[in-house]
Amino acid sequence: MRILSFLKITCLTGIILIFSSCFKDLDTVPTDKDELTSAAVYEDPANYKKVLARLYAGLSVTGQQGPAGQPDISGIDEGFGQYLRMYWYLQELSTDAAVIGWNDATIKDFHNQSWSSSDGFIFAAYSRIFYQVSICNEFLRETTDAKLDSRNVDAGLRAEIQTFRAEARFLRALSYYHALDLFRNVPFVTEEDPVGAFFPEQISKDDLYNWLETELKEVETLLAAPRSNEYGRADQAAAWMLLAKLYLNAEVYTGKSQYTDAVTYSKKVIDAGYTLEPNYAHLFMADNHKSKEIIFPITFDGTYTRTYGGMTFLVHAPVGGSMNPADFGIDGGWGGLRTTSAIVNKYPAPGSGGSVIVTPNPGNTSYPVLNVPGSYQGWDPALATTVMTSPGSDDVYQGYFYFEAGTKFKFALGSWDTNWGDDGNDGTLDAGGADIAVAEEGFYKIDADLNALTYTIVKTNWGLIGSSTPNGWDSDMDMTYDADENAWIITADLVAGEIKFRANDDWAINYGDTGANAILDAGGDNIAIAQNGTYLIKMYLDRPDYTYYIEKFATESDTRNMFYTNGQTLEIADISQFTEGYAVGKFKNITSTGAVGSDLTFVDTDFPMFRLADAYLIYAEAVLRGGSGGTTAQALQYVNALRERAYQGASGNISSGDLTLDFILDERARELLWEGHRRTDLVRYGRFSDTNYLWPWKGGVAAGTAVQSCRDVYPIPAQDLNANPNLKQNSPGECY
Repeated sequence: MRILSFLKITCLTGIILIFSSCFKDLDTVPTDKDELTSAAVYEDPANYKKVLARLYAGLSVTGQQGPAGQPDISGIDEGFGQYLRMYWYLQELSTDAAVIGWNDATIKDFHNQSWSSSDGFIFAAYSRIFYQVSICNEFLRETTDAKLDSRNVDAGLRAEIQTFRAEARFLRALSYYHALDLFRNVPFVTEEDPVGAFFPEQISKDDLYNWLETELKEVETLLAAPRSNEYGRADQAAAWMLLAKLYLNAEVYTGKSQYTDAVTYSKKVIDAGYTLEPNYAHLFMADNHKSKEIIFPITFDGTYTRTYGGMTFLVHAPVGGSMNPADFGIDGGWGGLRTTSAIVNKYPAPGSGGSVIVTPNPGNTSYPVLNVPGSYQGWDPALATTVMTSPGSDDVYQGYFYFEAGTKFKFALGSWDTNWGDDGNDGTLDAGGADIAVAEEGFYKIDADLNALTYTIVKTNWGLIGSSTPNGWDSDMDMTYDADENAWIITADLVAGEIKFRANDDWAINYGDTGANAILDAGGDNIAIAQNGTYLIKMYLDRPDYTYYIEKFATESDTRNMFYTNGQTLEIADISQFTEGYAVGKFKNITSTGAVGSDLTFVDTDFPMFRLADAYLIYAEAVLRGGSGGTTAQALQYVNALRERAYQGASGNISSGDLTLDFILDERARELLWEGHRRTDLVRYGRFSDTNYLWPWKGGVAAGTAVQSCRDVYPIPAQDLNANPNLKQNSPGECY
């Protein structure tokens, strides 16, 4: 959610001059009255905070206008080139966590692990990181004591600016951490370097690591106390979290382990007053700014921070196939992202060990029938499966049929000897009359009264509603039609209460169960749901007495399993097909109360860059790797706290013997899926490139294959390498 407003400040940063001052070229009067030069910006005391907000916005927006237009960096598509989207590509698409169906440029090279130094997406990520560094540097240059003296800034504002400077240093450190993790040896510039065109020196990964450690330890004392800053702004806990992540990966970056420090700083975060969000799903919804678990977010607002990257991408891109975009609070899915079976198989199978609450009742199978021959079944009146029934034996018939667009049909009593159509297309039955046709594909309710010689046909879409559903009696949860099973199906998290089935978000057609006998009655009694839990519910309208099925998933089901499986295959034969691979319904533009975000295209959901669950897992892993200052008993307690939330009780808890490094890696995959951690985790475990761990399509092979270890680090983009003679490529002579 939006927290701060920022100025429209033109920033001309070229590719070669990537470290040049954001404001260097703004010494002329702008043509747009809404744009300000650096000289004018800092004359107004109110603008210091607005420029700080622009630094934070560098993680979420791509230019001065949004969602496109007046970009920060020329030559990079703003939708693809947004900071979070590019970071996510590099961290998730290169792993078992995600595949993408699109054919944009070299996008599939990530999952194939076949990228080159000329890859445009890598260049976009690299450029975003160092653009962010450059604007942070400029803010620090413009807020020195000397500059503040020259502007006669009063003491009260100067004290506040010192906190702003600490936050700018944190944001710069965050980007340099991303640079270290992704690229290792990179160009390095701070506010102490001159402004203008020059070739930055390349810093070694060891020296960058040491600089980050020193910088963050200085900054932590200057930032606001944990949970005392405005939402979305960094505080001490954010710095501690970044230090904990730095220390956890120290052996990868420098060859020297610092697991004791990882224990120390993760514990500082844990003790800082944050608490686990009781409902895991609420961490990824449009009002997740309310969560007391999120330590540092990248904020988004559908009205004020519009971008085709960021959370707009992460909410839209995973929606496709038979998924209903409205269930995610958006106006359409982009049909791109899914996950692999390697990730799916880390979760217990949904419903394993569950209990059947309601079994379908075959009901009466001897009602009088009216045949409905048509183009959909070969115009055969004798087919017993395509009939309507008369439960009252009164020549009033009803039935449900799934028709393709343009389907034609008639009514017949056993044979063509007695049949009806509709000559006037007016709902009146005419003996031997014209074929009746439907214009649209859909699931139709048909009623025919042979006494009055009338019929009605209504297209229906079905939903579940009631006090047990998240929206109560106010709105439905959409069900999905399964043609193979000829049933309407939904998997839903319900609370104890009642439900009914209704069509078209309206009460005109609804079913309950009068008598609790598993037979659906029009307008019948509410159906009881006795306990909270995850349920599989099916409604059958293809038989003489309509019926339904309810299964409550076992408590062993992991609620972090947010896979959408209807119409999706587990295995992937063709990455370009969205329906191959399970979809992930984790991120939504819907609030925890069921309200839709402020815009259907651009979302309100924030990205949880750092959250408490990660600190728990860092602590546990660091202890298992030999870090002192912690205990395995405490590590086990932290891990089980996450699992108790996931399993809604203690049924998923593990014992001390289960707490291994392999378990922690898999638990991180479950807990932090698609949150930008997977590549770093696999590299730390030595499983990103080699044969110790294969996943579908790793290395471009269906069964997965090892690749060169130099793939553990991304290349310095060829554009910057060619422009700056001070830079040398990672892993020369191997991958790049």
